[in-house]
Amino acid sequence: MEILRQETSRLPDTVSLPTTSLLAVIRHMFSLHRQMRQQEKKCKEEIPALIATIIPPGQFSFSSKDILRITKYYQLALNLVCENVYQLSGKKLNSSEHKNILRLSIFMPLFDDLFDDRLLAYPQIEAMIASPENYTPFNTIDSIVHALYIQLLGNIPSPDRFVQHLKEGAYWELQSLKQFNREVSEEELTQITYNKSYYSILLFCSVLESRPGAAMEALLHPVSGLMQLTNDVFDVWKDLQKGVHTIPNLYWNYEKIESIFLHEIRSINKQTAQLDYPESSRRNFLIRTHALNAMGWMSLQQLREVAARKPFSESSRKELGCDMESLRQQ
Repeated sequence: MEILRQETSRLPDTVSLPTTSLLAVIRHMFSLHRQMRQQEKKCKEEIPALIATIIPPGQFSFSSKDILRITKYYQLALNLVCENVYQLSGKKLNSSEHKNILRLSIFMPLFDDLFDDRLLAYPQIEAMIASPENYTPFNTIDSIVHALYIQLLGNIPSPDRFVQHLKEGAYWELQSLKQFNREVSEEELTQITYNKSYYSILLFCSVLESRPGAAMEALLHPVSGLMQLTNDVFDVWKDLQKGVHTIPNLYWNYEKIESIFLHEIRSINKQTAQLDYPESSRRNFLIRTHALNAMGWMSLQQLREVAARKPFSESSRKELGCDMESLRQQ
């Protein structure tokens, strides 16, 4: 995070992070780390229990890898979006909101699979979104997706807003299939990178009882862009194996990608500074937000060093991966 502070300080019109100390950052991140460990334990128990209400355990169960994937989705949505947005105004998530965030964290990866694994045609997905009460599932995965969708619509404060964001997210998931085509343009990739992440974030915000205002939703656009870009930087090796093209693995202009990172960080800082919340709340929001950005920045530097030596196709998984589980990296 200090690296990002130094880099952005060289840019014009930069709004700095609210004054804070390294000790405050460490204390905040340690608390977050402890929360995430507790969340991992909770997800191992609650995800199978929730799925068992939809499909009997004897007929379907998630693997430990599936549960880990959903847990990571849940942690991003909970810690970097929902709780982070709420703490600005001193709000706390209630039990119903927690339950819906978990439901949506199971729903979203499986909803993505409907596209990525070609489990349903787009018109079928559109039909389920538009008229879930008349929809008949075709397979096990879309049975779970359909059941979770019905549960969410019956338990969230603004179903119409949720449906609208889901339609927008589905459109960008469809567009993301262009990432399997090497001829996809950089402009298209940028739109896909930002919009599929942005509408996912808005979808999670739409299950909250207190809707973020227009200024907050505008701020979440650069936040979501860097979140997806960081994910793409982390997943270069995996995406290469799947034949998925992203900005980091198809367009190797790392100077430009770094410039995008710093531009968006500056935008996040400026927009956060303009929010009418206590400085301590804005500082905590930025600590969490930029912690993920700092991980993306570190991984980007590692990729840049690898790219200077040899093509990614000749690089190992270890070379292309940034191990954030190691104490040194943390």
